Amino acid sequence: MLRLAPILAAAALAAAPAAADAAQWTASSPQGDVEATVAQRGGTLTLTARRAGHTVVRAALGRATGELRRSRRGRRTETFTTPAGKRRAHRLDATRLRLAFPRRSLELLVADDGVAFRARGAHRDAVRWRTAGASRAWLQKLKFNYENPYRPTRLRAAHRGKYAYPALLRTPAGDYALLSESGLPAHAAAGHLVQGARGLRVALPSGEKATPGTSWRLAVLGSAATVVGSDLPLALGRPSRIADASWIVPGRAAWSWWADSSSPRRLGDQQRHVDAAAAAGWEYVLVDEGWDAAWLPELVAYATQRDVRVLLWADWHDLATGRERAAFLDRIAGWGVAGVKLDFLESDRAPRMRFMAAAARAAARRELVVAFHGVTVPRGFQRTWPNALTFEGVYGAEHAKPGRPIDPVHDVDLVFTRNAIGSMDYTPAALSARGQASTMAHRLAQAIAFESGLQHYADRPESYAAHPAALTLLEAAPAAWDDTRLLAGEPGMYATVARRAGEAWFVGGLSATPARIETLRLGFLAPGRAYTATVVTDDGAGGLASTARTVTAADAIEVPVAADGGFTVQLTPA
Repeated sequence: MLRLAPILAAAALAAAPAAADAAQWTASSPQGDVEATVAQRGGTLTLTARRAGHTVVRAALGRATGELRRSRRGRRTETFTTPAGKRRAHRLDATRLRLAFPRRSLELLVADDGVAFRARGAHRDAVRWRTAGASRAWLQKLKFNYENPYRPTRLRAAHRGKYAYPALLRTPAGDYALLSESGLPAHAAAGHLVQGARGLRVALPSGEKATPGTSWRLAVLGSAATVVGSDLPLALGRPSRIADASWIVPGRAAWSWWADSSSPRRLGDQQRHVDAAAAAGWEYVLVDEGWDAAWLPELVAYATQRDVRVLLWADWHDLATGRERAAFLDRIAGWGVAGVKLDFLESDRAPRMRFMAAAARAAARRELVVAFHGVTVPRGFQRTWPNALTFEGVYGAEHAKPGRPIDPVHDVDLVFTRNAIGSMDYTPAALSARGQASTMAHRLAQAIAFESGLQHYADRPESYAAHPAALTLLEAAPAAWDDTRLLAGEPGMYATVARRAGEAWFVGGLSATPARIETLRLGFLAPGRAYTATVVTDDGAGGLASTARTVTAADAIEVPVAADGGFTVQLTPA
């Protein structure tokens, strides 16, 4: 079991002002980018977080009566790795402030990319978030499979009701705040937000009670690039429970259900998808609902001969008890299956959170990876259980399956919201989706712009074969990255994301604007080195166009972007 001990240089906090009803304590992040002040006035605690001198968010933290008993300031520094995510190597570096009152304690972390706090004792969950001035907000109405689109609004004008994590806010000064939670205690329910007259209140599902501990309430603070690149939501998860994670293999998967929902019933169709995965160099094939135990071992043997691993769908209800879990997982592991997709969880309640942890633990004991579907969003879970390579919790490509259009704005917004807190199983690259406003290059770019430790490609093999430029990109792009950066963009408009794998870079651009030219500056490349840049765009006739040229970090590429379009760029050292 891996336990990562924080490095903490504890020191006594300077004395607070003498008046117990008007005291405050301030902490700055290690590089000074973010400053947070906790104030106690009239028995109420408040938090104010500032960036570059601008107030970005405030939080009412509930009651804390009586004088301060103890205070400590220190530093929390941790490094850890994960098999997948925005990057493999992660670092948490934050100033830590602890305050103890007669019936309540508060722990505050201030990092250069945000703030987080957790409390113990009375009123520990009485939290309300507010922002500075007439802020914009991107909010998702709460649905317990998290399959709703985000909607922009003025925060003060947002309809009252329940909203999902994460929530994105932007102040009039242009600072962003991404609100979420992380590091749920054992046996705890997951929270959400409720918009009311006094801000966004943190709440639990109806009937759920707060646990003795509490999760971290967090706000990633900074530019749009800070939000997209931040590791804070992951780093605040509990340390890994898997001592040796070397067996966990992220990867791409051929997946037949989106194109033909009856295909998982047929061995021949699954063998055809194994062949496609093998030809593309993809690691997996996902066999969805409808598979037959009579032929599954034969499929696994067929896939193994072709160096392809099999993932298997299951309804979580069939694994609800420990005995059922053990029997099912032992059976499929005995067949040689590499992982399981658990579906229909659809709850934030404590029993479902306990099931998810128990399922990840049981799968890890058998060296099985997990994809959670019909599920809540990750809250640092992938640090604790790195074999949980992806979560759905998103309005994704399955909603385009019947020809229902997905707003390109929604795709753009996901880069700054849902995918910013953890792996997201959108099931991208449905090139043949009918009735869409987005272009083919837009849907191809999802494969880069959206991060998922298991990247399930939605379209049929012949669709990819018909578009060689797309297939070439999908063969080359991995599912695990060494770095992630937002190069340009803003919610509701466009998002251009660069991801590095080894020495190669991949760029995915999603747009929800009229046709335009985007200038892609390549300063993120290694200086003094030549790269081959392969650019894939829309061809203006419903297909794709591909061009290649040699570039360096000093260059910029003018990329034509169609209305509601997109593009990809593969940058390989020459």
